[in-house]
Amino acid sequence: MFAKELGVKWYDLFSRYASDLYPGLYTRDYCIELAGQAMEIKELAKEKESTIVAHNYLLPEFHEIADFVGDSLGLSLKVKTIKAKRVDFESVFFMGATAKIITGDETKVYVCDKPEVLGCSLVFGTDHGWLENWRKENPEGVIITYINSDAYTKSLSHFISTSRNTDKIIAYALKNYPGSRILVMPDKYLGFVMKQRALKILESEGVKADPTLVEIYKEEYNGQRAACYVHEQLGPDETEIAMLEHPGWELMIHPECGCASSCLMKLEEGKIPQDKAYFLSTEQMVEHAKKSSGKKFLVATEKGMIYRLRKEMPDKEFLPVSMQAQCKYMKSNIFPKLLDSLKNNRLEIVFCNDCCDPKKPHESDWEIHLQKSVAEKASMAIRRMLMFR
Repeated sequence: MFAKELGVKWYDLFSRYASDLYPGLYTRDYCIELAGQAMEIKELAKEKESTIVAHNYLLPEFHEIADFVGDSLGLSLKVKTIKAKRVDFESVFFMGATAKIITGDETKVYVCDKPEVLGCSLVFGTDHGWLENWRKENPEGVIITYINSDAYTKSLSHFISTSRNTDKIIAYALKNYPGSRILVMPDKYLGFVMKQRALKILESEGVKADPTLVEIYKEEYNGQRAACYVHEQLGPDETEIAMLEHPGWELMIHPECGCASSCLMKLEEGKIPQDKAYFLSTEQMVEHAKKSSGKKFLVATEKGMIYRLRKEMPDKEFLPVSMQAQCKYMKSNIFPKLLDSLKNNRLEIVFCNDCCDPKKPHESDWEIHLQKSVAEKASMAIRRMLMFR
């Protein structure tokens, strides 16, 4: 297929499923330009034996060229399962680092820019000094850390968790570490929702738990407020307006959203019908929408998710709660950067023999270090998480 032919195909596809998400971006000429770059990317990937994976939130062109599209953990486990020799992990940096921890020496893991560019407000908002002090003050404490975190934070944790299983892990910790304090971090909104869900799990099992034992990380640090800055913007006003404007539509809410606590309370009070609002991870959104008899869905997460939902279920309608819900860090992945990474073998995430500060790993124009001792401790916490998938 020639670039022009592929570009025209993409123009039709993006016009159908993404024109409202990225107005004016996908012109016919731009799609042809992207198609030319895509053909070069695929040729280089074949030459370098690279598996290209892309997060759900990336721009539509990445959905089209990736070997696999999904969430960070799912993609990491996939490349380990297929024993990829090289993976170009198109997402944010901490996700590439997690993939390296999971795949180990088997796989070369590349990202297309540095951690400060492919960043995350949850990572930037984690106060390592505060966390180290919490561990000292609570030697019997249990730290449950959301997978959206840096490698050093993972290494200080007892369990890593996802937006699918954090509630199950909190419930497990309350039952199996009686009397111990439990810290859930680094996202306060996800922590609040999952704490309430964990208590309900235990209640259904006839287990009484002390809710005060579960502490949610709420520290403001480095200009961040213990939240994903994109999801934090999706507060109760946006959600309520969207529901009022679209009565009868199902609402799929990512637990990181700023509306999470208010929506959970409204569900409990019956102000939102139980069969109309669901707290779901991104992959659960796909699963739920496919199974649901409903045809219309409001989606409270980064709007890049909408493209995948629309493409996989063209017979159903999907709208983002807010068109402003866009992650600048995810969108820092662009084709020219991926081309540069493939051509010049940069930037590779490599294990080092603890040669640098784990809180500020060494970076060059070619590689980024991940300390072996940090990776080993983080790997233990990740393995514990996998019991709860």
